[in-house]
Amino acid sequence: MKILSRYLLRESIGPFFFGLAIITLVLIMDFLVDIMNLIINKGLDIYTVVELFGLNLAWMLALAVPMAVLVAVLMAFGRLSSDNEITACKACGISFNRLLLPVLGGALVLTLLMIWFNDRVLPESNHKARMLLTDITRKKPTWSLEENIFLDRFEGYSIRVRTVSRKTSEISDVVVIQTANAQRVITSRHGKMFFSADNSTLILELEDGEVLDIDPKNPNGYTRTEFAKQTIAIPGASTDMQRTTEAARGDREMTVGMMQEQNRSRMIKLEANRTQADSLISNAIANTYKIKSIKPEAIAGLPKPVDRALSENKEIAARLAFLEKSAEGYEQEINSMEVEIQKKFSIPAACIAFALIGAPLGSLARKGGFATGIGFSLFFFIIYWAFLIGGEQLADIDVLPAFWAMWIPNFIISGAGIGLTLIFIRQSSIVSIFDRLRELLHLTKIRHA
Repeated sequence: MKILSRYLLRESIGPFFFGLAIITLVLIMDFLVDIMNLIINKGLDIYTVVELFGLNLAWMLALAVPMAVLVAVLMAFGRLSSDNEITACKACGISFNRLLLPVLGGALVLTLLMIWFNDRVLPESNHKARMLLTDITRKKPTWSLEENIFLDRFEGYSIRVRTVSRKTSEISDVVVIQTANAQRVITSRHGKMFFSADNSTLILELEDGEVLDIDPKNPNGYTRTEFAKQTIAIPGASTDMQRTTEAARGDREMTVGMMQEQNRSRMIKLEANRTQADSLISNAIANTYKIKSIKPEAIAGLPKPVDRALSENKEIAARLAFLEKSAEGYEQEINSMEVEIQKKFSIPAACIAFALIGAPLGSLARKGGFATGIGFSLFFFIIYWAFLIGGEQLADIDVLPAFWAMWIPNFIISGAGIGLTLIFIRQSSIVSIFDRLRELLHLTKIRHA
């Protein structure tokens, strides 16, 4: 049996590396478009291009390895079936599930290796690649902006935009938090982002917005100032190519432990946010009762105390709206982190799911050879990634728990594989069924002739 196991693994190794090379090449071709764009627009040297390319190979491998498992198992079992080796094994009393064991064992080893890779190597590579790309894109600041993500690269400021135009440098739905003075928040409907003439200062020209200054001594008190146009100058930025040694990490640049720590911190902030909102609601209710209890003779000659109380309630309502938006931001970040945590395990586990579906499919496609194997692989890749991307979007907006969003694709593929495998275990050959159907169709044509 050890000889059989080694034989099956040996038959899978060649197709695995072949599939890995082909899939990685496809991903590289897509990435080369971005690289060429940077070379043409930024004038990068070869060393920087090679470094950026090498750092991005990590995420390509993270995606390509599970896919390569499917290609390998499909091609290996397809060849075994076409040479009638599976039939010979069944004749010797070796069941189909016994043939699956070494393949599943190899898939399990790859799963464990990729979990380690995704948690240790991939975050570091993503982080270094992002820092390098950030240094490159200093020449055009909007290139470093990611929509709906706070950018903390500029000292003293945290910037988030809803949409950004790389060509015109126009930005919309802007939020600027002065991190040196965390009590000031600036929002704007739209604006532009560019460097000053001497390339040393980043300029934000914002329009149609407001400035919210919170009183540090009284969290419930603040000053709100609307503006038609305002310019923010952020010194210390430069269009020269400078290498960053450290920066804040995004969710795809963290280990599982880092993300769990971030989520614990956000949960504490979210609870504090809710406590403050409850306090504001209590104050609003108290103001309402004060208005109702005022007697006309008690306020004679006073400068409109009712208007003042109503004005206070309007300020509280605005503050509550701000707290609600902040809470939504915290919840979205928590959901996004949970998705990334689950993804670090679910994508490597796809190696097992693809091995389960690949073995019976390879036996079914024994006469189709390489083309049929690639066709089946492509079909299941599309199904898997469609469910994965859709699940991630649903989890980000809290429609579906992160666990189910990331693991449903594996469960679907594994379920289909187990179903097909059971048919082989019960010696109910799908291939024979297809052959009988062909014979039946052939006889029908003869009779009609």
